[in-house]
Amino acid sequence: MTSKQQTLHPEKRPAVYPKSRITLLKFLVICFPLWLSVKFYSGPSHELIQNYLANILFIISCALVIQLIAPKLRSTTLLISLFLIFCVIELVSWQFPELLEGISLSFRTQVLIGGNYSLHKIPYYGVGAFIGYFILKACRTN
Repeated sequence: MTSKQQTLHPEKRPAVYPKSRITLLKFLVICFPLWLSVKFYSGPSHELIQNYLANILFIISCALVIQLIAPKLRSTTLLISLFLIFCVIELVSWQFPELLEGISLSFRTQVLIGGNYSLHKIPYYGVGAFIGYFILKACRTN
């Protein structure tokens, strides 16, 4: 096929790639328990692992749950939205700490969501969104 024919009849790519729910569930079964185990980690450098590695896994788990609910949602739009939402939460808690002071989700003695807000978490949300993009890309059906 010549380049002129290719421009006249370009291959049609779908605007949205639907995701396989089974593959999404498989990744979620791996990521969600891993996130919980990281939150309960008490070994060396536990503060670093509980606060920052957990954020990477948390944004991936959130993206997987949302994609499971709406599999035709675009991966990039979803991950950028999640990244911005989490960044806004961190910025609001930095500017107005009393606003989000009592909002947290705890299990036994461990705070799972909320509790300690920090601007240092923002790059880790970006890393989680970046890794999440490739995970959601692997869940596409052809």
